[in-house]
Amino acid sequence: MILAIRSAALALPAAPATVSGLSLREALTDSLRENPAVKIQETVIEQRSGVLDQISGTFDWNAFTSVTESQNRTPQISPPATTPTDRSNSLAYTFGFSRELRNGISISPHAEVLAKDQHSLSTSAADGGVARVSFDVIVPLLRGLGKDSSGANEAAARGDVKVAKLLYRHSLAAQAFNTAASYWSSLATEDSFAVQRDVERAAARLVESTKVLVESRIFPPAYLLQAEANLREKRTVRINAELDARSARFSFGQALGLPPEKIAETPAPTDPFPPITEIGSLTADEARTPMIRRALASRADYLASTESIVPLNILARQAVIDLKPRLNLTLSAGYQGLSASNDALAPLRERVTSGNGSIGVSLDWPFNNSYQRGLLRQRRANIDQVEAQTIQLSQSIAGDVLVSLEQVRLRADAVMSAKDTVELSKRALAAQYEQLKTGSGTILDILSLENLYSSSRIRYINAHASYAIAIAQLRFALGAIFDEKGATGSSFSLADLSTPPTP
Repeated sequence: MILAIRSAALALPAAPATVSGLSLREALTDSLRENPAVKIQETVIEQRSGVLDQISGTFDWNAFTSVTESQNRTPQISPPATTPTDRSNSLAYTFGFSRELRNGISISPHAEVLAKDQHSLSTSAADGGVARVSFDVIVPLLRGLGKDSSGANEAAARGDVKVAKLLYRHSLAAQAFNTAASYWSSLATEDSFAVQRDVERAAARLVESTKVLVESRIFPPAYLLQAEANLREKRTVRINAELDARSARFSFGQALGLPPEKIAETPAPTDPFPPITEIGSLTADEARTPMIRRALASRADYLASTESIVPLNILARQAVIDLKPRLNLTLSAGYQGLSASNDALAPLRERVTSGNGSIGVSLDWPFNNSYQRGLLRQRRANIDQVEAQTIQLSQSIAGDVLVSLEQVRLRADAVMSAKDTVELSKRALAAQYEQLKTGSGTILDILSLENLYSSSRIRYINAHASYAIAIAQLRFALGAIFDEKGATGSSFSLADLSTPPTP
C-alpha cells in the first residue's frame, strides 16, 4: 500500500486530452490573418491612401464644356403690320481642358464660340459667328514656381502613407508577440492544471490508503484527518488551476481573433516549451550597444516616428514659402475666327486671324498674413514635438532591449534552477516514503514533501513559460519578429519566436 501511494505521488503529469491543437506558427498565422486589431490598422493605410488619392486628384486633367442657346423677341415701337417684333437667336458654347501642374503652373487650352441669327426692321442686323481659341498659362513667380507650395500636400500625404505602412508592420509585430505570450501562458496553465489534477488524485489515493492503515491500527486516526484535510486543500487548488487554464485558453482565443461563438472552442497549444540554449553572445556586455543599434534600425515604430518628420518638414517649408506675396504671371496665346453665317462650327475655321497673345501680372499681398504665420508656428511646433517623441521612443527601445536581454538570461537560469529543485524534491519525497515504511516518518512529512514537489513542478512550468515569453519579448524589442525582407522589399515572413535571435 505504501509503495502504491509513492508511485502515485511521483507520477509525471499527464497531458490533458484535447480535441484539437495549434502549433505556435499556426497560432501566429491565424492571429495575424484574423485578429480585428490588425484589420483596424489595415484600414488606416487605406484611409491615408484615400487622402493621397484625393490630393493627387487636384493635378488631374479636367475637361469642361458649356452650351447655351437663347431666343430673344423685342417688340417694335411702331411695328409694321406684318413684323411686330425683332428676333435674335444665338448659340454659345465653350469647351476645353485645364490642369494644375505639380510645380504650381496652371494650363488651360480652350475655345469659345458665339453664333447669331438675327432679324430686325428698325436696325441693320446680320447672321454671323465669332470664335476664340486660346492656350492660357498662369505661372506663380514668388513661390519657387509653386513646386514646394502646390505639391507639398501630395508629398506629405505620400509620406503619411509610408508611415502608416510602418505602423501597420509594428502592429503585426505587437500582435505576434501578444499571441506568443498568450500561447505560452495557456500552455503553462494547462500543464499546471494537469499537475494539480494529478496531485489531487494522489491525495485521494493517500486518503484511501491511510484509511486502510488506520482501520488496521497501523496508523493513528489523526493521520486520516491530516490526509483528508490535505485532499480538500488539493481539490481547492485544482479548481483554481482549472479556472486559470480556462481563462488563459479564452484569452488565447481572443488573441487568435476567433469569432465570439468560437472562443469557447479555442484549440489547445501543442508545441512544447523551447529548450534552453546558449545565449552568452547575446547577453555579453559588449553586445548591448550593437543590439540597441540593431533595434533602432529594425523597429518599425521607431522608423515610423523618424519618417513622420519628413512630411512635417515638407508642410513647414510650404508654410514658409506661402508667407511670400502671390505674384502670378498670366500668358495667353491663340487665334480668333469670324463667320458671316450662323453655322455653329464656321467661326473655328473661317477668316482665322494670325496668332494673338497677351501677357499680364497679378499681385495678392496680405500685409500681416497672420493666418500663414500662425500655421508656420504650428507646423514647426509639430516637428519639435515629433523629434522629442522620437528621442523618447529611442530611449524606451534601448531600455526594452536591455531588460529583455536580462530577462532571457535570468529566465534561463531560473528554468535550470527550477528543474534541479524538481529533481531534488522528487528524491527527497522518495526517501521520505522509505522512512515511512520503517515507521520513522509521518504523514505530515509526506504531505510537506508532496507540497514541495508539486509546487516545484508548478514553478518549473511557470519558469519555462516565462523563458519562452522572454524570447518573444526580446525579438519584439529588437524588431526581429519577422525575417528580413526579400530582394524586392515588399514582403516579409514570421521568424521563429521560440528561438533567441542570432547576434
